[in-house]
Amino acid sequence: MKPKIKIIEQLETLIKGIVDFHFRGCKHKTYSIKELGEYFNVMNLSKESSSESGKECILYGELFTTYGYVINEVKSRTTKDDCKLTLSSNNDLLFPSSTTVDTYSLISPSAILKEGVILGGDMLDIHISENFNNEYLRYLLNYLYKRELAKYAKGSTIIHLHYNEIKNAKIEMPSIEEQENVVKVLRLIQKKLIIEKNLLHTYRKQKATLLQQMFI
Repeated sequence: MKPKIKIIEQLETLIKGIVDFHFRGCKHKTYSIKELGEYFNVMNLSKESSSESGKECILYGELFTTYGYVINEVKSRTTKDDCKLTLSSNNDLLFPSSTTVDTYSLISPSAILKEGVILGGDMLDIHISENFNNEYLRYLLNYLYKRELAKYAKGSTIIHLHYNEIKNAKIEMPSIEEQENVVKVLRLIQKKLIIEKNLLHTYRKQKATLLQQMFI
């Protein structure tokens, strides 16, 4: 199991290294967060609103527990039907906007690749414009701008991240062509990473089952 954990750590380090190396080797332009796309308020949707059927939805807490870099498969559903529902586009960036952990955990957005998914809870949703790739932005913000953007989160017991606080923050971005080129490489590594994580989960589950049977 330890070699499996080491492989996962190496793949995560490789992703970070590629993002950093590529960024330093290409030309950039400076943009504010508000220039990246259109911000949307996300309606409240509690865990109790989820069901086995209905429309696909993403709950705030799942950004921490269920989803990682990229969301291309949605786990939850809801039968809630409201004209005020917030729906995703296929180039959105989702930030959790509150936590009790630390400021850095709020600068870990997920890039969603599905359109029409209901979004609910304490999160920020930015419909990224076609001039930018939401997957690339996810990696860039998480690896190169996390420390800087985390400064905008406020609070002690409960830490909040508000769009109005970060909308004027500046970041540098390469051309859309450069963004898409590096994302193609990162997707391949990400597929391998998911496979390794699933194998590790299976091994741990099997181990727990065997240990339980030993003491029956």
